[in-house]
Amino acid sequence: MSKSTNTSMRAEPSQRVQSSRRAKRPIDVGAPLPDDVIATINPELPKAAQIYEVIRHAIVSLALKPGAIINEKEICDRLGTSRTPFREAILKLNNEHLVTIVPNSGTYVAKINLQDVFDGQLIRDALELRAVRFAASRMTPEFERDLDFNVYQQKRFAAEKNYDRFYLLDEQFHFLICSFGTSERVWQVVHEAKAQLDRIRRLAFPTDNHMNIVLAEHLEVFEALKARDPDLAVEAMSRHLRRVFRTIRMLLDEDSEYFHEGAVDMLKEYELAIP
Repeated sequence: MSKSTNTSMRAEPSQRVQSSRRAKRPIDVGAPLPDDVIATINPELPKAAQIYEVIRHAIVSLALKPGAIINEKEICDRLGTSRTPFREAILKLNNEHLVTIVPNSGTYVAKINLQDVFDGQLIRDALELRAVRFAASRMTPEFERDLDFNVYQQKRFAAEKNYDRFYLLDEQFHFLICSFGTSERVWQVVHEAKAQLDRIRRLAFPTDNHMNIVLAEHLEVFEALKARDPDLAVEAMSRHLRRVFRTIRMLLDEDSEYFHEGAVDMLKEYELAIP
């Protein structure tokens, strides 16, 4: 029986990522939320969940960098909302360790904590590898077309070096596989668990050739799914997900100020423990 795939989101072959100088866009600490992010707010829908997604997106995309002040008044004024839904959203972001609430001082974007990154990676491994196996065993022409269109768009935006659009398509690629192989509920568990991991992924995109490597790995997963080969699909997805350790190593060399102290030693510990 064909399983439908909802393409809306709630939301590299295995060659070594080379350390490179990244084209950085200068964004001031405490920069206001981008207009295109603000424009996603729908006044007809509950505000707290939307504010959460808006601020989360700004943190993951580095529009709000680690250490930046979350300006409550500015955000509430721009979104046309009271402080109650804003504070509900902030509490959820605090639970995900994306922000730090300092009494009598303010709310700040948290630095990247590798323990949270690795926790999210473990959950992602456990659930996405099982999901891709199920997806390969129950492939349908409709689902194949959905993935084919997603990959086509990835190629387009990788060629244009459009990091934000490529990141969203990367998210959608994994959402499609996870929700088709299991359910959208399972994807939501993955999505919430990988909040810190998402910052690592987005931070890496402007590095030389990184998008092309990610795209090539997505193509390997897609080909395995089209072949209806569960073992090959799991192997390809596993290689793709494990790249995060090399990515973290590269980013620590270039943007160590974004990470909590002790990140280098923690990475070494995990690299020894996980093959």
